[in-house]
Amino acid sequence: MARRIYSIIIAIAVGLGFYLFTIRDTHSKAYLITISAIIFTLFSMGIHGLLAHSLKPKVKGDIIIYPLLMGVLWAVLFFLFVFVFLPILCPDFLLQL
Repeated sequence: MARRIYSIIIAIAVGLGFYLFTIRDTHSKAYLITISAIIFTLFSMGIHGLLAHSLKPKVKGDIIIYPLLMGVLWAVLFFLFVFVFLPILCPDFLLQL
C-alpha cells in the first residue's frame, strides 16, 4: 500500500511539473521558483519513500550505507533541480545567482 501511495505522489509531482512547464510564461519567476521547489519536494519525497519501502526492514537495518546512499540520491536530485530544471523554467535563473 505504501508503494502505491508514493507512486501516486511521484505521478502527481510529474504531472504538476508538466503543467507548470506549460504555464511558465504567464507567471512571475518568484512564483515559478516557489512552486517548482514544492513540486521538487513532493517528487523527492516520493522517490525516497518508494525506495525505502522497497527494501525489507530486516535488510534495511543491516545496511550501514543505506542513509549515505539516500543522502547522495537526494543531492543528485537537488543538483538536477537547480542546474537543469530551474534554468529550463527560468532561462536567466543562473544569471541571478
